[in-house]
Amino acid sequence: MLFIDDLLIGLPAKGLVSIFKKIYEMAQAESTDESKIKEELLLLQTMYEIDQISEEEYQKKEAALLERLTAARERR
Repeated sequence: MLFIDDLLIGLPAKGLVSIFKKIYEMAQAESTDESKIKEELLLLQTMYEIDQISEEEYQKKEAALLERLTAARERR
């Protein structure tokens, strides 16, 4: 019975761990995807141009996105 209990308890946990690993890998890939970062920069610029965000907020977010873009290029 102990072996069956281990299987019933261990398998769901291992499944969750593999799911979380996959989510992490996907998030890493997206955060270093140059085209995705450029798309975010364009969206940010559009939001600024139509006055949905302030200049200060635009500059902060732009700086963060440019840092991500630089880091993504360095990793390549």
